[in-house]
Amino acid sequence: MSDSDRRELEALRRAIDDVDDAILKSLSERASLSRKIREVKTREGTPQFSPKREREILDRVEAKGAGDFPKKALLAVFREIFSGSIALEAPLRVAYEGPPGSLAHEAARKRFGASAEYLPCEGPRATLELVHRDHADVSVVVLESSVEGLLQPALDALAESELKVIGELEVDSRVHLLNRTGNLGDIDKVYAAPHERQAASRFLDANLPRATVLDTRTPAMAAQLAAEDHGAAALGGAILGELCGLQVARGNVAESPGEHVRCAVLGGRPALRSGHDSTSFLVTLDDAPGALLTILKPLADRGLNLRRIQSRPRPLGEEGARHFRFFMEVAGHVTDRPLIAAFDDMRRGVRELKILGSYPSKS
Repeated sequence: MSDSDRRELEALRRAIDDVDDAILKSLSERASLSRKIREVKTREGTPQFSPKREREILDRVEAKGAGDFPKKALLAVFREIFSGSIALEAPLRVAYEGPPGSLAHEAARKRFGASAEYLPCEGPRATLELVHRDHADVSVVVLESSVEGLLQPALDALAESELKVIGELEVDSRVHLLNRTGNLGDIDKVYAAPHERQAASRFLDANLPRATVLDTRTPAMAAQLAAEDHGAAALGGAILGELCGLQVARGNVAESPGEHVRCAVLGGRPALRSGHDSTSFLVTLDDAPGALLTILKPLADRGLNLRRIQSRPRPLGEEGARHFRFFMEVAGHVTDRPLIAAFDDMRRGVRELKILGSYPSKS
């Protein structure tokens, strides 16, 4: 490198240091404002997490942009800022379904950031119960899977709960090769659960033919073992790397696309109208001709856009009649007049209608 290039590089690095100092100063000012907002919310009894306000900020940031800085990374930066700001007094407590490193955990981590407190739970009912008992502020429940479809345990838990859906999260399963150094050349053994081993078998044969592959029961166990061994790696999601102090030696090594999961975020209070909302609800119908028309016509008559409808059979009633439960999502907020009127019409012709909640939606 020439002397002129070296001088230019040093000048650019000093300029970056100045920019970083300005960012730190701005973050300090934002933290001070966030603390004041939290004090006001505490006096009024308002929840820490506001899906409406978060959506407004992210939409504004995405629209404004930051020049050449990637928008996807920009949104991730602001989610971490939200997380850190909320945690100034106490971290947001997030209950999620599944063990540490599960897809629900990964989805929650992407949404609520590193500063939140995460509480693993066995099954959707236990996840919701933590919020009911005020041991958590919000819960994240797996609602739908590309492998299993709409999940009946989640629907049953939502039907029985008084919590409200206030958001939705989506995440794709990714199988990464994780180790302590991030260097492929340091790997002489790989710990893997059966599903991950099969998904990455072609990659392992082509890139680590001499490595010993050792079976584990879960990806979390594989990551824990790899964290204790310099020459070992694990197959699992990126969040397991974060939890166990591992780096990604090679990303997305599965032969085919992984499972896609959609989660519901639930809280004790309904989300305010954002202007771009969806509303989820459950309807139980008798198995009779024209029954479905009783819920579709009120929506169509008012020009409401039905975004999702899926059915699940219910157990036979006491009189031996068969019922069907429909999970539905419609554009709009539950406080919108057309939707209020549509629900009033529906209630006259259905066995049961339960509004699960409204939440900000990009579509």
